[in-house]
Amino acid sequence: MKTIKDIAEEAQVSTGTVDRVIHNRSGVSAKTKEKIQKLLDKYDFERNLLASALAFKRKYVIATLIPSSKSKNEYWYSPQKGLKSAFKEIQKYGVEAHYFYFNKFDLDSYKKNLDLILKLNPDGVVFAPFFYNTSVAFAKTLAKRNIKFVYININLETANNLSFIGQDSFSSGYLSGKMLNLCTENKGDLAIILSQKNIDSHRAITSRVEGFLNYFSQNHPQKNIEKISFENINPTQVKKVLTKALLKNNTIKGLFVPSSAAYTVAEFLESVQLTNIHVVGFDAHQNNAKYIKKGIIDFVVDQNPFDQGYLGVKILFEYLLLKKQPNETYNSPLVIVTKENVDHFMVTSTVEFST
Repeated sequence: MKTIKDIAEEAQVSTGTVDRVIHNRSGVSAKTKEKIQKLLDKYDFERNLLASALAFKRKYVIATLIPSSKSKNEYWYSPQKGLKSAFKEIQKYGVEAHYFYFNKFDLDSYKKNLDLILKLNPDGVVFAPFFYNTSVAFAKTLAKRNIKFVYININLETANNLSFIGQDSFSSGYLSGKMLNLCTENKGDLAIILSQKNIDSHRAITSRVEGFLNYFSQNHPQKNIEKISFENINPTQVKKVLTKALLKNNTIKGLFVPSSAAYTVAEFLESVQLTNIHVVGFDAHQNNAKYIKKGIIDFVVDQNPFDQGYLGVKILFEYLLLKKQPNETYNSPLVIVTKENVDHFMVTSTVEFST
């Protein structure tokens, strides 16, 4: 029986492309779609997958855990939609979905939901591993119980996860350094905007900062780069701390925000008419897109958050159902989003989120 990987290899495309054709999602050329569809028809792929599920006559319980999102304007709304879209497609195979959400700045909230998942004792888990030490301990418990799990967004590089879907954080930080240097034409000082709560909970943030600094140490070691720290990146904190920092050093020409909160910094710069300071950050969600369109955020590095949630579930499901061994890592592309192409990302989001 052919798997998605087999079809992809024969068509000489990625497994993600085959998956898009199977479920009639956008992003595949007509020529490629036709070639893949012929192979799917040739091997009667959908019927074989369903027959396998019915033959096992068992239900699989899959739990997911990601930060909660208050609105569709925020980053974690996209992975949430990806998770739900994947479950909608596989529910006919007897999959039981359980969604768990936590406050990404609250360790107790995270631990509470981890305990709920362990009480559920699912067959598999897809989760974003915030709070490093707690996540490592949780991963060891899952492995001990033989519960398969997939990391999304943050990679802890433990030996016992089934797979990781997300960006190479170090490389994305390095790319951000290169782009900010181009924006500022190698003039003036730079600053990294850091939230203490993000640093404590989100390992990818630290890795992005390391990549950013590595770019300058390799290419422009003389560059002065400050770190501006906040307890939490919110409008009140940004106004207070950033005003003081910019008054103290008026030679700062570029700001690096290694999280999805660049819009908060952009909002402040617009309010005090300092739009000549360049800003780079992450993720093309709607809050950031507003300021990308205005040119206040020069660019963000997007990481296909919808696909992280979607592929996380599909990879785990195919392993449970077909024992299909996934790759250890599926790196999201480093997509640069600017004023000139941001509308494309908004249109794509609208299409994907209509499911």
